[in-house]
Amino acid sequence: YYGVDGNQEGIDMLVNPDGSMILLGNSTPREITFAFMVKIDPLGNVLWQRQLGASNERAADVELDNQGNLIVVSNIGEEDASRIRILKLDQQGAGVDSLIIPSDEKQVARAVTQTSNNNFLIAGYSAPDPAKNPVLQIPPEDEADIIVLQVDPAMDVSKILLRQGGEHVGSAVKTFETILGGSPKYLICGDSDRPIDNSNNTYRRTLEVISITPDGDQGLRRSSGNINQIQIAATAVETPVSVVEGYLLVGTTYSGTTSNLYITQYTKDLEKRLDKTLTDRRLEGVSADVTDTGNFYILANEILGNNKRDMYLLKLESDGTIIEGTSFGTSEGDDTGGAVGVLPAGRTAVLGTM
Repeated sequence: YYGVDGNQEGIDMLVNPDGSMILLGNSTPREITFAFMVKIDPLGNVLWQRQLGASNERAADVELDNQGNLIVVSNIGEEDASRIRILKLDQQGAGVDSLIIPSDEKQVARAVTQTSNNNFLIAGYSAPDPAKNPVLQIPPEDEADIIVLQVDPAMDVSKILLRQGGEHVGSAVKTFETILGGSPKYLICGDSDRPIDNSNNTYRRTLEVISITPDGDQGLRRSSGNINQIQIAATAVETPVSVVEGYLLVGTTYSGTTSNLYITQYTKDLEKRLDKTLTDRRLEGVSADVTDTGNFYILANEILGNNKRDMYLLKLESDGTIIEGTSFGTSEGDDTGGAVGVLPAGRTAVLGTM
């Protein structure tokens, strides 16, 4: 167990090449929430821990940059007026650089990625822009646009690289850099209810992947989901050659009051390889990781009969077949997953909140 006085919440986990782990979460000691980070050795012993940012700030994602530093994105303030912070720390927890992205509207970060030219891409969503949605069918209300922000290597300048529009609600959960059609592209993974065919008005929320150029011009778009259900993305991970090189999207499909774990895998050319609902349990997708040998680990929250939750971990074959599953939690508590990570020597770590 990790944290300081008050309530703790596990959000994300990063596994370093040496097997040490970075645990990212939130701590609320006295009704004030701040982002919190712990570094542990491969046996779980604390190497250091520290508060990040300011009060009323919540962590979203931690990744490694091209020099092995820790890059964290967090959200400052209440949802309706949220601003994004990007923060760089070294492996000893010392702050290197930081930028609060200026904005006069709500912007919410979900994930950060550094590209080969050392820019940072922040994926998430923003307040809707009516100019992007001139013919949007109302109701339902226009709630959120997918957004990708680009921050320069010095963390001095930011700009909006992509603002999708054409949807009532959407969110990006991860970006990847790739070669597609012979040229560099960024892939934006998330979900939205933008029509599959932009010429019609059939709005159905699906998982999706959008390709854009480094200048933000949109290209291929792929969507997946069950008809007459709502699909919401939780995360996306790259899959290795041993599985079929590509991208695995993990989320939840909702039908009325029921929910199921839902996954889609695309090849590196964005051809759909896998598309399925997993188990008959009432699960909501949280996190995923992939082994070098091609197994998928999927972390979910299982909704129990008392409307509380347990963490539920699934191990899958590369074709989506379930090998085994196990739950973590207390009988009366509300226990939620944050992240799953594959460790050296074949072990697996789960970060969550008990």
